[in-house]
Amino acid sequence: MDTLKKAGAMLAHLDLFHSMLDLRRLLQLAAHMRERGDRAMLVSEGEITLIGGDTLSAPEIVTARGETIDALTAHRVLQSLKGYSSSEYAVNHEELAALNARAVTDLEGSDALRAFAETLARISAAPGTTDAPAERPARPRRSAETEASRAEPAEGAPAA
Repeated sequence: MDTLKKAGAMLAHLDLFHSMLDLRRLLQLAAHMRERGDRAMLVSEGEITLIGGDTLSAPEIVTARGETIDALTAHRVLQSLKGYSSSEYAVNHEELAALNARAVTDLEGSDALRAFAETLARISAAPGTTDAPAERPARPRRSAETEASRAEPAEGAPAA
């Protein structure tokens, strides 16, 4: 299988990749909170507020490692993790850790991850094989005798 076909096979798993990326961003935000010494976070669709030694409110947060987490994504992920809709979510470190642990467990047992594993196994070449697609078996070539016998009518058959 060539690289383009392998990449195309992964397209079916974009939702899984996006959800994993969103969870990763939330984890990065939690790490940023720890680094800053924040105790809690309020998240609305338009703003993230970190509450600690000093309060920081912004539509997106850039961590010390250069990762950007926007309020809309953080809000959507928290809505999914908490399981209810709200205009604003408040979380502390412990709750964020528990929500993340549950999300990882859910993801590990998900049909989406199983389907990804199956795709990955299918496109990964087994040791000792090549990436070249399997060729169809060639049809046997017709010999001159076979062609001649087809052109002649069988005995007893009327000539065309």
